[in-house]
Amino acid sequence: MARNKILAVSSIGLMFFLLSLGSAFAFDKLFIVANQKALDLGKEFLTTLNNECIPLSVVMDQFEKVKKEKYIIVLGGAKGPDSVDEFINQVLTPEEQKSGSEPAGKIFIKENVFAQGQVIIVFAGPNESSAADARKNSRKTWWPYLAKWFEVDTSSPMVY
Repeated sequence: MARNKILAVSSIGLMFFLLSLGSAFAFDKLFIVANQKALDLGKEFLTTLNNECIPLSVVMDQFEKVKKEKYIIVLGGAKGPDSVDEFINQVLTPEEQKSGSEPAGKIFIKENVFAQGQVIIVFAGPNESSAADARKNSRKTWWPYLAKWFEVDTSSPMVY
């Protein structure tokens, strides 16, 4: 009887240890919200993120499932079917949406939109090409965030 109690307590202790060990090795992931055209324009960008060992997950629909994630990048662009406009409208204010539809595109960095500690980087524009230009032209703004989040070595220059 005493032996069974010792085994039960040991098993419970081992279970808690393994659960805490698993959470200690949990890692964050970068969620990319985009449509197919934005992904096509962002192939080099995604390749660079992969080369830097940044864990990615691409979301092209069911945006509600990623709203609470810690790190999100939105590759914006055209409005209408198959766009990410619905998600962008929840992240940006009406003034920011108007500003983001300028021909040159624009970057927005938003914090704590859906969850505490969350950061969402939005590359906006009237179309996917303008949003891609905003991403390319603002690398010095967004790259430090990714480097910090995923502990990327920034001692050597990045090709992208």
